[in-house]
Amino acid sequence: MARFIRVTTVAYQGVEQGADFHARTRDKMADYLEQAALAKPDLVVLPETFNMGGIPWEQWPENAEAIPGPLTDRAAEIAARHKMVVCVPLLERDGDKLYNTACFLDREGQVLGKYHKVQPTIGEMEAGIVPGTDAPAWDTDFGKLGAAICFDLKFVEVGQRLAANEARVVCFVSAFIGGDRILHWCRDFGFYVVSSCSARSYIADMAGRFLASSGWEDNQVRAGLLPPILSTVINTDRMLFHLDYNQNKFQEILKKYGPGVEIENHYPEAHFTLASLRDDVTVEDLVAEFELETWTQYLARARRERDKYLRQAGIET
Repeated sequence: MARFIRVTTVAYQGVEQGADFHARTRDKMADYLEQAALAKPDLVVLPETFNMGGIPWEQWPENAEAIPGPLTDRAAEIAARHKMVVCVPLLERDGDKLYNTACFLDREGQVLGKYHKVQPTIGEMEAGIVPGTDAPAWDTDFGKLGAAICFDLKFVEVGQRLAANEARVVCFVSAFIGGDRILHWCRDFGFYVVSSCSARSYIADMAGRFLASSGWEDNQVRAGLLPPILSTVINTDRMLFHLDYNQNKFQEILKKYGPGVEIENHYPEAHFTLASLRDDVTVEDLVAEFELETWTQYLARARRERDKYLRQAGIET
């Protein structure tokens, strides 16, 4: 069934260092979340480690927070009151370990899951940040939700893990903009990306297009004419496919479902997206009914076949 949801990203700009820094950070976060809630979003995303804004790395360990803790508790209250999922990125202390974390709070304000940055920068690791080991995706009422953090975007294996874990929407929380690399991930791995960066945030679709952008680079934001909050509607009942072994099903799908589905062909990239626009049929139903092979499944099968033929040729991999 069509899952039209509103996603919102906040180009949070930090408060000045000084007395009550963390309390003022929580207040500013809460103000942004309340502004974002005016559009009644399903998902709101904040930037990477915004609870550390300007704190030198050598002081990070003493400023890290537990989950649950003051920052996530404040966000959880707002998430529950407005029935929205919130991605809260923060420097987390878990026992004696430090993580660069994206914490997801569900519509009831409960912790849905935590993503630990798989590929911290060398400087972060020298400062004590422990790398994560996987890029999971959590079930929500609008599909599976995952995250990547800043430097992760440079590493294809992080996107591959998100795709393998069937993420439909990925929150890219970052201190750097990311730019066209976000589009590469959308096309290569078949998910939407909602990025949050103070300078410029994006919402991009799985066809590799920016749907919208905003941030403190914009004159209108700096002038106070627009808030640093970006919101748009996406249909998460959509999947990416290769044309191979699927395109011969197009006529059959359209004959049965007509305006109830959307097939968007992408040439010359040789892939397409299929979406359900009906309340009684999901894109997963379409995949099963017409025996379609998703982008990720097809690439995995091609790799398995390659290994098989190499073995048959007596070549070790």
